Amino acid sequence: MPRTKKRSGRGGQQGNVQPFSEDDASIETLSHCSSLSERTSAAEEAGETEEMAQEDFQYKLKVYIDSTVDKSAKTRQGALDGLKTAMATKILYEFISERRMTITDSIERSLKKGKGVEQCAAASLACLLCIQLGSGIESEEVFKTLKPVFKTILNDGAANIQARQACATSLGLCTLVAEDDIMVSVAMKALVRSFTFKWMSEFDYDGWEPLCEKLNALATDCTKHRAKTDKRKQRSVFRDVLKAVEEGDFQSETIRFGTERMVIDSWVRKRTYDAFREFVGSGMNYHLQANEFIRDVFELGPPMLIDSAALKAMKSSRLERHLYNAAAFKARTKARNKVRDKRVDVGEF
Repeated sequence: MPRTKKRSGRGGQQGNVQPFSEDDASIETLSHCSSLSERTSAAEEAGETEEMAQEDFQYKLKVYIDSTVDKSAKTRQGALDGLKTAMATKILYEFISERRMTITDSIERSLKKGKGVEQCAAASLACLLCIQLGSGIESEEVFKTLKPVFKTILNDGAANIQARQACATSLGLCTLVAEDDIMVSVAMKALVRSFTFKWMSEFDYDGWEPLCEKLNALATDCTKHRAKTDKRKQRSVFRDVLKAVEEGDFQSETIRFGTERMVIDSWVRKRTYDAFREFVGSGMNYHLQANEFIRDVFELGPPMLIDSAALKAMKSSRLERHLYNAAAFKARTKARNKVRDKRVDVGEF
């Protein structure tokens, strides 16, 4: 008799299909729960890491504050520089507000007893402290304490020239910040702007040619005994001044920070921007985004809240940035070539 063929249970519809049991469901549920638990755990760990980093950062700031009264001038200098860097790159209002008088006392002590570089660092720190506190009673208290010290150093002919310059700059900027009402500052700037335009249109001056010659000399100064950075800054400033005097025009500039833009369209606005940037340095864009006081000064409105995903989506590509920088460089070069002296090769005689 022929053998009966056994049907294979492998593959096809003929095989025995095992039903989805409760054990399998529980295993899959446990898998999902485990994955969710891992994600939650990772988020918690990230939060804990961020919190620990914040605590470490605040601990360093406390060490800096304590070190500002150290006997060693080098240690005090390092502490002042550390506080300057922190205030220039982060918004630390809550932390600083609680310790503002302690920091103010340290600044006052360094201004009175320090020398040269330490006094300059203390004066710069005073400005950053006021910028962090913003316009109001707190910055007024700081300025009320430091104002007499600034004036004393400024009027002292025997004091270090860099320290006197730093105190003069800090005195001016702290005065702006410590106003009772920010609208007073805005009104003053508007008044200065309107007066400047009127003065440029109605002022009659016979010595324009000697003035332009002097400005041109400052714009092309090549004195060897001065630092390259100082000469570069001087030439850049006086090129713009010379152009404004000769052509009566101001070359506007657009500042981009995050997803926002700010147009600098007047000398008043440019000088204000440069004054703040002198102290916060590379952190200027961050302060333009997050510092309420600086945003009020430039009439930017309240800070915009944008998540990281939206910010990444709005960020321009590398090619777009390259093309933009190339176009800006070309325009800047053309503008500068108009006022630069044209050097012509002279043959040998």
